Amino acid sequence: MIEIKDEHFIAEGVYQKCYLHPEDENLCIKISKQELSTSRLLYEINYFKKISKKNWKKFEYPFFTRYYGQVNTNLGDGFVYDFITDETTGKISKTMEYYLLNSDPKVTDDMLRYAFNRLKRLMIKHRIIANDIRSKNICCKILKDGTIQMIMVDGVGHRDFIPIVEWSSYFAKKKIERRLVKHDLHDIDIQRAFLKSLQE
Repeated sequence: MIEIKDEHFIAEGVYQKCYLHPEDENLCIKISKQELSTSRLLYEINYFKKISKKNWKKFEYPFFTRYYGQVNTNLGDGFVYDFITDETTGKISKTMEYYLLNSDPKVTDDMLRYAFNRLKRLMIKHRIIANDIRSKNICCKILKDGTIQMIMVDGVGHRDFIPIVEWSSYFAKKKIERRLVKHDLHDIDIQRAFLKSLQE
């Protein structure tokens, strides 16, 4: 059994808490917060298992966190994923939401737009669908050369009974664009205004 302590806590979402893996600093462990969220988490995990069969060598970079399996912890069942950190500092990468709400000279709006368009292009090309495309679910990994890679850390998957989006880039593009409009993420300025409205 893996012993998780308060010092391992990273962040908390609506459905789960995330902790640094006590035995591997390159991994994190997600733990469901409530029984009602277990089915949601398991659905996401099944999708991760499916897309993990894709040829990673064909990806420009890993644009979503990889899933490594289930573990037993003192806090209950845990699910192991990549832990995303900046190459420049070794510290946890901040989310797109953070950079939209907090001015940082290292990450400009132009950098965010370029990186996000790249992420969207990769999702369409490889037909990887995210049901919940929100800026809080996207980490911005700062590389040694100062550029950023956006990585989906949550919300990956879809619930289509007939998964045509997994076979066609055209339908994948349409679905991803609908999700972007739904969550006001089709435009950085609109997303920033939306996030600020939630703070009021």
